[in-house]
Amino acid sequence: MPSVVAVTSGKGGVGKSCIALNLAIAVARHGRRTLLVDADFGLGSSALLMGSAPEYNLEDVLLGHSKAAEAAIPGPEGLQVLASASDGGNAGWDLGIGVEEVRVDLSGFEANFEMIVVDTGAGLASKTVDSAAAAERILLVATPEPAAIADAYATMKSLLGRSMALEIHLLVNMAESRREAEDLQEKFAELAIRFIGAQIDNRGYIPLDRYVREAAKRQMPFAQMDPPSPAADAVEELARYFGGMPVSNESPGFFNQVLGWRDAGSD
Repeated sequence: MPSVVAVTSGKGGVGKSCIALNLAIAVARHGRRTLLVDADFGLGSSALLMGSAPEYNLEDVLLGHSKAAEAAIPGPEGLQVLASASDGGNAGWDLGIGVEEVRVDLSGFEANFEMIVVDTGAGLASKTVDSAAAAERILLVATPEPAAIADAYATMKSLLGRSMALEIHLLVNMAESRREAEDLQEKFAELAIRFIGAQIDNRGYIPLDRYVREAAKRQMPFAQMDPPSPAADAVEELARYFGGMPVSNESPGFFNQVLGWRDAGSD
């Protein structure tokens, strides 16, 4: 099964979805068959950020109204995207008609890829925690703001409460300097060790970059900008790290994992 990284955050507005999309594009550029799963149900933004309008979305697939291959839309560099609806709905991983057929379809579709990037919702809702915990690795995004840091800590604590074996990587977004990012990371690591007994990997930072906002206005992923912006260079480093992870020989698969938890009624 493919290697899986979930991009998550404690609160909205920290650039999580933008990072997930651009990370997936950068990994695909390296030649890995890559799928972006937009699991921010009801608030999906991946299609919007690419300037696309898919006929079907992930919710349609889960409800049995569409096959995964029909719902997937092409992105830059050969990327494939399963977008979520942006209608404000409160859907989750619950399945509709043809439960077993949906499982088989999603599992088979997943096996076509070497790398999956999952854009989760923000916060501590069960559908968000399930989306993140079903991945092998979690990229936790925070900005240098007290509320974002506090919410990121709460998210980390909730995820590690699910399993202390989860591999969590902290990424500071929109940092004004390396020193600002490093100060946040040092304090965060100290909290994790002191109160949870967990080691958190430092995945660096993405600098505050005006070209990111400009790219969003143009509905163009900033990873495609030429020449590359400082934020694009930082995402490229992330892509080299996560894109170099081997495919899994033992994982049950992302979709099998997360759908199995929904059947079990996870909190």
